[in-house]
Amino acid sequence: MAKTPLISLIKPIEATKVHPRTGMSLGKPDVTVPYGALIEHVGADRDHEKFTYLGEFYTCKHDAFESATGGAKRASKKAAEEEEPAPVSAPAPTSMAEPAPEPAPAREPRLEWATLDSSEYKVRRAAVSGGWLVTLDGNGVTFVPDPRHQWDGGSPE
Repeated sequence: MAKTPLISLIKPIEATKVHPRTGMSLGKPDVTVPYGALIEHVGADRDHEKFTYLGEFYTCKHDAFESATGGAKRASKKAAEEEEPAPVSAPAPTSMAEPAPEPAPAREPRLEWATLDSSEYKVRRAAVSGGWLVTLDGNGVTFVPDPRHQWDGGSPE
């Protein structure tokens, strides 16, 4: 089954945090999911839409969801249905010969993080186009421009 694509909000949306299995409200005040946030549509329940934001489950009224996503839910469902390949059955073996090796799975882009020597914090960096992504104790990420990747990871003298 194809993974549902992420949807970028075109305006903020008020949503209720819900329990992931039951879909029941956690009794907390509604939160504002900001403009530009990336969400993943999970499904519909009567007049509400369910989605995830930053790994948490939320629900909001259908009209508010449609307005904040620009109707992207319908397009993403269509795209997911089109991407799903038809099941293919393997041909039955005709002899007792060794089975053919399975093809290697396609590789997805991957960030390679390197740990930097630091006197106090755990600092890691990953080379990206135009510079470095740098994280401090895995809590935040910032971009350091360095088009030629000349930074050795140390502090300036």
